[in-house]
Amino acid sequence: PDPRRGTGSTVQRMARTSRLALQAAVALVCLTVVSGQFFVNLNDKNKGGADVATKGDGTAAAAGDVAVGGDQQVQLQEDWTAFVKWFRSNGGIISSKLTIKVRNGRQGVYFKERMRRGETIVSFPRNLRLDEKTAMKGKAGHVFQRLKADKAYPDLMVILHLVHEDKLGKDSFWKPYFTLLRRNYNNIMFLTEPQMKTLLRRPGCENTYNLGVMMRRTFNNFYEWYKKNIEPWAPPEFQFTRDEMLWGFNTLVTCGWGQQSGNGDKLMVPFSDIPNHRRESAQKATNRGFISAAKEYQAGEELTFDYGLLNDAVLAYYGQPTPDCRGLKR
Repeated sequence: PDPRRGTGSTVQRMARTSRLALQAAVALVCLTVVSGQFFVNLNDKNKGGADVATKGDGTAAAAGDVAVGGDQQVQLQEDWTAFVKWFRSNGGIISSKLTIKVRNGRQGVYFKERMRRGETIVSFPRNLRLDEKTAMKGKAGHVFQRLKADKAYPDLMVILHLVHEDKLGKDSFWKPYFTLLRRNYNNIMFLTEPQMKTLLRRPGCENTYNLGVMMRRTFNNFYEWYKKNIEPWAPPEFQFTRDEMLWGFNTLVTCGWGQQSGNGDKLMVPFSDIPNHRRESAQKATNRGFISAAKEYQAGEELTFDYGLLNDAVLAYYGQPTPDCRGLKR
């Protein structure tokens, strides 16, 4: 199948499948879950499944299972400072009362001092949108112009944009943002076929299984199209491995927002995906305008967003057990 826009029935089916897989959650955020075992072989906790954890209040973490020493904590603060400076230099506002730290093995955004209700937490600049348009304006713009002419599916273009910018490292405009993104994913994409079948047999897990099937099919179609239609002519800096493409796919799925036009195409908005998710949090996630404090926060309190995640998506994307499905964990 060809993940492109077009008039043929195969292309239309591919587009529908891709949109379903990437729109399954109400809002998709960049978080991960830490501490504990979930996606593992049954009865064997030493076979490399995903580390998953939630606090007792149901908060899901944003940076994985993190063991941070003094030097690493210093580096994290430097990364946060660089991100805030970059964000503000591009027209955004982030409250100086915020900081980032690792607490109980997970990374989160915290208040350094009290914030009164109604104070501005963040204001998003219009120009910080990582999407198809910024791909056209980037260092590989000529590649994306060709893909645009070939009617490549926009979400695939954003994935390629992500991977290319990530490989540029310090030369990428997006480097301060990418430094805070998750580097590894251990989600439903990494389950074996026998594990998928086991998941399907577990009570309440059918919807998660179906979402996983759609995600895997979509990624495979994207990657096969890349191998067939881009890799043969792409320049050396655009030669990507399957693992690199999978990182881009997972990042877009977990960090992506739908375009305001409602067409289903995805974009990424710095900071909107950094605070951890907590169901029924006072703060509702958004990627436009500004977010003000919905309540009074005390020093040391964590800033969390309610991203409106469906349980099926939480489980599939991050391996976090939910009341609906415990996954492969007994």
